[in-house]
Amino acid sequence: MKKQGFSLLEFLISFSLITFVITATAQVIIHSFFVNRRAEINIKIAELASLKLEYFKSLPYENNELRESHNSESLKGEGSQESFFRRWKVRDISSNLKRIEIEVFSETNPHKKARLVLFISRELGF
Repeated sequence: MKKQGFSLLEFLISFSLITFVITATAQVIIHSFFVNRRAEINIKIAELASLKLEYFKSLPYENNELRESHNSESLKGEGSQESFFRRWKVRDISSNLKRIEIEVFSETNPHKKARLVLFISRELGF
């Protein structure tokens, strides 16, 4: 007479293996969501810094916005709930050279920053 079905021991072993695989897969998926979120924030920070840098590059050397100053603004990320903070400093290095430092970071994580520095020369035209 042949037995049909699984014994209790076989059932417990297979159930444990399936539970282990499902738990490991869930942890990988959750971790990937967090990594993806951090990557999206980093990309947005770099984009906001780059946009401001390109804006300053497009201005003529004598423009009022290129006078020595410290400025900042709060920005809302498009399509996200994240808020960002952007600040920039314009310094006159000499009569023909300006230094612009742009810093952008997420308001929820101010330790993760992007900082770009641009030098603009009157003589070179950029």
